[in-house]
Amino acid sequence: MLKFARYLPSYGWLPTILTVDPKFAAFPSIDESLLREIPSQVKVIRTRAWDPFGLYGRFQGKKKADVVEVGHVGEKRKDGFKRVARWLRGNIFLPDARIGWVPFASRVVRKLVQEQKFDAIMSTGPPHSSHLVGMAAHKASKLPWVVDMRDPWVEIYYRDQMYEGRVARKIQSILERRVLSTASAVVSVSKHVGIGLKRRVKMQYYETIPNGFDPIDILRDHIPRTRTEDAFTLAYIGTYTLRRHSNALVAALQQLQATMSVEVHLVGKVDSEALEAYRVNGIPVKGLGYLPHNEAVAYMQEVDVLLLPLPRVQGHNGAGDVSGKVFEYMSARRPILALGSTEGDLADILNQVRAGNIFDYEDQEGMFDFLKNCLESREDAWPINDEALAEYERPRLTGQLAHLLDQLSKSDS
Repeated sequence: MLKFARYLPSYGWLPTILTVDPKFAAFPSIDESLLREIPSQVKVIRTRAWDPFGLYGRFQGKKKADVVEVGHVGEKRKDGFKRVARWLRGNIFLPDARIGWVPFASRVVRKLVQEQKFDAIMSTGPPHSSHLVGMAAHKASKLPWVVDMRDPWVEIYYRDQMYEGRVARKIQSILERRVLSTASAVVSVSKHVGIGLKRRVKMQYYETIPNGFDPIDILRDHIPRTRTEDAFTLAYIGTYTLRRHSNALVAALQQLQATMSVEVHLVGKVDSEALEAYRVNGIPVKGLGYLPHNEAVAYMQEVDVLLLPLPRVQGHNGAGDVSGKVFEYMSARRPILALGSTEGDLADILNQVRAGNIFDYEDQEGMFDFLKNCLESREDAWPINDEALAEYERPRLTGQLAHLLDQLSKSDS
């Protein structure tokens, strides 16, 4: 959404952004450097919120930021209090733990659309509670409303960790159906997510606009590749949990160690048990912590292979799971080793761009062969399909959104 806000003015659309005041919310990390990307003519309005993470933090004697789980780091630990908190999240705070923003934001947005002239409304989620604010604006103004689904709603992969009861599941389904059927248009980031939405809800209009990368970020933060160490490095940038871990990958790295020393670098929030899973098997691993976006983009360009494991969830085939980071990974022009559904949207994208391969979590032989090939061609440029990669540039994708907004605003006038 930051990139949409950055590039929409060049297509004749000037956004006004309604969001939460950080003083009234908890986030696992905040990157202040990204604020510089908001165009000066874009107005940002921040509101109060009631945030349950603050209360949860006080109970645990921790800061708010320390209790916000991303991808459920530490999810297998036996913690009764945490299980109770997840039950409350899955059955009381519906549709999600950010519901405390809705009454404050809805009051502000109703006033906004009544006092100023707008041509369209757009809400984005998760958190999917923000769509309830979008609905409030739509009902108050009758303006066309675009619902942007960055992740699934009722089919989100971590639902099994929320201990949802039958009533909560029913409420989630009702909320999703009401939002998606009321919206003038629904956008999602992958084909299979759209298939799931269309299977459950009759929508007025649907379109896929994938995530992407900003070529300016890559050019600005590019650092010529210079080797400071001999080890063959495999790096993951993001939140790394046991759901993403593959013992077969560890075994493949052990095989590779017979040829050359290897290292795994994990940049971001990392589960300590996942770190230990590499160390106990003799794989050197570095937990580098969170890096600002520009440093993370530069880091991607300096490693030998970029690791992209999708979360592994029993009963969830993951065909529509496409991590947003894959596009910046591809723009870094380093080979990508992905783990997940070998016949899903991510597999299609990697094949289209020729950016790497995706393997089943247990495919040790396939991963070893891929890593061995990367090692042997280590000094060569990875043969990316530039024409296919260009389809995922942020300015181009924003143009697709602007065209949709143009069509909706014309039909509404």
